[in-house]
Amino acid sequence: MKKKLSLLLVIVLSMLTLIGCGNNSAAQNEAKEQSTQTKDIKFVTPDGLTAIAVSKLIKEKPEIRPGYNVNYTIEQNSDSLVTSVMKSEPDIAIVPSNVAATVYNKNKEYKIAGTIGFGSFYIGTTNENQTLNDLKGKEVYNIGKGLTPDIITKTILKAKGIDVDKDINFSYVNSVNELAPVILAGKAQYAVIPEPALSTVQSKNDKFNVMLDLNEEWKKINNSEYGYPQSTIIIKKELLDKDKEFIGEFLKQVKDATQWIYTNKETVGSYCEEIGVSAKKPIVVKAIDKSNIKFVDIKDSNKEYKTYFERLNEFDPKTIGGSIPDDEIFMEK
Repeated sequence: MKKKLSLLLVIVLSMLTLIGCGNNSAAQNEAKEQSTQTKDIKFVTPDGLTAIAVSKLIKEKPEIRPGYNVNYTIEQNSDSLVTSVMKSEPDIAIVPSNVAATVYNKNKEYKIAGTIGFGSFYIGTTNENQTLNDLKGKEVYNIGKGLTPDIITKTILKAKGIDVDKDINFSYVNSVNELAPVILAGKAQYAVIPEPALSTVQSKNDKFNVMLDLNEEWKKINNSEYGYPQSTIIIKKELLDKDKEFIGEFLKQVKDATQWIYTNKETVGSYCEEIGVSAKKPIVVKAIDKSNIKFVDIKDSNKEYKTYFERLNEFDPKTIGGSIPDDEIFMEK
């Protein structure tokens, strides 16, 4: 009897040992599988200054944190970018700041993490020694009626005492790519133009000069530290909730990349050619100084956004999706 009990005890202990080993092995395999899994992050930026701003990240593809793989895309078509964001496709995107408000008002899927660039629009002219009064009765070319360049320009000129509906004849082209040829063909004596298109025009016509820096004027009119937020980094709320450490490190890398461009202009130009930025290297190098690329996280720039959204709402609520977003749009308040 004792022998049978002993044998039974040995069998039971052996089974428990095997089960324990099996569980331990399964746990180890699961942990190993989790450690080797990679989370893909989809990052999208439009062509132009924002792509230049993060060109270091796009070209060098540094590891942000183990277990994450960032797929960088430069979107040449702004409409495609907006459509993609409206569908909540990218995890992280750089968008025009009014688009950040529109998307939030539509689906609350993204939050603003910071600004990557403040105003880079200028009023330029081929005429010498011009003042704002010289604009009266003139034709001024701009990009996209009712879009940010139009709103910013009219808001500032109104604050300067110019009746933009009566004193100035605005003519519009659909994109920046259409604006430079109009100026270079001699059809436009006055134009609202951003970098890097400004540098493109000036490289071919040295008589085209900056008449007014719209960001500097915005700062004066609105008691603003940085100016109007032109380009915004938005991050999907789900990613912010689940991957805070990755987001913190990613934004640090973005800030470093935007500072790096100012001391490595030639390298930036080469990187931009390699990653597919449409502006050529000499233009990229020339444009950086007037680009106003600067990363400021949202906790230090939400005042700028509130002012910006208020001004756009006064102009036309449709430009920000119908209403001023509440504070939940900000990653940090």
